[in-house]
Amino acid sequence: MIAFKNIDDAKHVVIRTDNDSFANANALYSYILAQHKKVSLVVTQEIENKFSFLPWYTKRKENMPVCADVIIESQPNTLVLFDTLKQNDIVINQKMATSLFAGLLEFTQGFTANTRNGTAFAVASELIALKAEHLTCKEYLQQRESLALYRLKALLYKNMVQSSDAQVINMYICDEDLRCSGATQKDLQKVQKEALKIVHVKEVRLYKSDENNKILKSIKEI
Repeated sequence: MIAFKNIDDAKHVVIRTDNDSFANANALYSYILAQHKKVSLVVTQEIENKFSFLPWYTKRKENMPVCADVIIESQPNTLVLFDTLKQNDIVINQKMATSLFAGLLEFTQGFTANTRNGTAFAVASELIALKAEHLTCKEYLQQRESLALYRLKALLYKNMVQSSDAQVINMYICDEDLRCSGATQKDLQKVQKEALKIVHVKEVRLYKSDENNKILKSIKEI
């Protein structure tokens, strides 16, 4: 849990984040900036372009500052962050609400993952009431797809093989295909989940074709 007292006593705060927690990091950045503190947003990996609508996307840095009073490791669980903010009586402004709503969409995979529950929907409703730009969040995070993803789809669907009376789809990927497409591991998971929607399909298996067809991941119909 974030110790907000440490933030109150600090002059310079660093927030470290990755793709999964970047939206939550934006919410923290907004709060700390409003406290008139120096704050740095340090990313530990390349941040996807889909997050470009977030308020502090252009403030991200790759290098750690020489010195800082407090270093916060941003976490992907938006529900925990929201609860912590409320417990500390922190007023959530519009920029924070938008960032938190984006984080909630990511954390719950658009309210489809096991991380969704009644609390998630309640928090979403409260964030919308706080003027979160939820339609913008949905457009960028759920309705836009990268060209790299479409390249990856073309490769995977072209070489896929169905088995077990069409109930199993076998997909094959190698390092070179992934590199040429520009896609990510998350993109691979998206294609697998999409293929699971095909009629009669109950399982999608992903194999590493350049490693003796080692199975990387298998997902099944719930």
